[in-house]
Amino acid sequence: MFNNRIRTAALAGAIAISTAASGVAIPAFAQETAVTTNGFNDADGSTAQPVGPVNHTEAELQTATDATGNYLEAFQTGDIQAIVGAYVDAGEDGFDPSEQAIFEAFEAARNEATQQFVFSRNTITKTRGSVNYALKVNQEATEAFLAYRDALRQVGTINELIDAANAANRTDRAEIKDYIQLYDTTDISGDAPLLAPAYKELKDLQTEVDADFEWLGEFAIDNSGESYVQRYHIPAVEALKAAIDSLVDTVEPLRADAVNKNLEAQKSDVLVRQLFLERATAQRDTLRVVEAIFASAARYVELYESDENVNVEGDTLRNHYVTLLPSLFGGASINVGVLNDADEATELYYPEWDTELATNDEDAAYAEEKRQFALLTYAKVFINGIWQEEIKYVQNLDEGARAEAARVEAERLAEEAYRAEQLRIAQEAADAQKAIADALAKEAENNDGGDNSSDDKETGSSDIGSWGPFAAIAAIIAAIAAIFPFLSGIVKF
Repeated sequence: MFNNRIRTAALAGAIAISTAASGVAIPAFAQETAVTTNGFNDADGSTAQPVGPVNHTEAELQTATDATGNYLEAFQTGDIQAIVGAYVDAGEDGFDPSEQAIFEAFEAARNEATQQFVFSRNTITKTRGSVNYALKVNQEATEAFLAYRDALRQVGTINELIDAANAANRTDRAEIKDYIQLYDTTDISGDAPLLAPAYKELKDLQTEVDADFEWLGEFAIDNSGESYVQRYHIPAVEALKAAIDSLVDTVEPLRADAVNKNLEAQKSDVLVRQLFLERATAQRDTLRVVEAIFASAARYVELYESDENVNVEGDTLRNHYVTLLPSLFGGASINVGVLNDADEATELYYPEWDTELATNDEDAAYAEEKRQFALLTYAKVFINGIWQEEIKYVQNLDEGARAEAARVEAERLAEEAYRAEQLRIAQEAADAQKAIADALAKEAENNDGGDNSSDDKETGSSDIGSWGPFAAIAAIIAAIAAIFPFLSGIVKF
């Protein structure tokens, strides 16, 4: 359909080439593998989102995708000056050549890419709802049309009653003429016949029969022997009128419903809305790699002279990040190519689509367009997976290095805390020892300067009167030693 469009076959070939070049193994489709949802997330648009029919018009979708297109235009045209210049702050005092300023510029670029990415993700949701709405009203219009068509086809009985009424007509046919047979089912056969002429025939016959019924009720209609109403004529016309009225009562609401629903369906084109879905998806995929480029560049600059720039697997983290750039730019080139084709398609086919000019049936054209889009989307999952896994590998190395640094720091802090606790315990023990020594000294001082009347008493090994304070102090020391075993090497008796 589009001459410049990247086809699935080309992408499949690119998968094989890129896989061989990068050494990444792609599992066979036939191989059954467990699929988890742990990594799918709303942030990058990878989660499945249920979307109902919402009538976002083609003009709304064009405005939304144009907004993202304006941001991506510099990347599509390769205008590096425009890309970099948007984030470089020259300032009144001139350009700041410091690594910190460069890091901040890349970080600002990454943040804007993230914001654009969120907007693009929401545009995809809007566009899917818009496609669903167009499909819904198309289906409703089709079903209403088929009901209307099938009702009009119920004319067999009426044509039989027309023959009976004509056969019973004994008038001179000046006023009551023979009725002409209505259309038959072959006249409105096929999937999409024109029904207006058949409906007009039915309504004209109803008008004619109603008028004849009034004539047949005229008393003077039997004045001539050559023109009279015989007794079988009235029942035949009554039966015909009843059948016509019944069919009209059935057809008219179905016709009104079919007309209204088709008018609504004609306001939207599912194929055009599908084109905007393809454009929005191409923009999302391009923004993913743009965001990855800025994030990798920012981290590369951030690691300049950083303690985090450790050696991992034979090289510094900084060098691991810089080696990602060729793969990232390759991924950008592929996605920008798909985006260019999607942009061109919306420009060429938005005003009118070929099938709109040829037939009202868009089902076949939409089914083929959807099939091609699905195959392209599936192929890009594997193409983009090459650069995505390469950057994920480096990010895992980075996270592992950070985790190791955090572990070492945690051990250092734990060791410091342990030493501080040991010092606190030792200090408490020293304070306790000093308190004991002070108590002993005070007791000795009291004994030396007190009343000596006790000297007259006999003393012996069984007399503990003068040793009472020392025994109490010894008990205190023993209790402390039981609590702090290491004091046994400090306090001696």
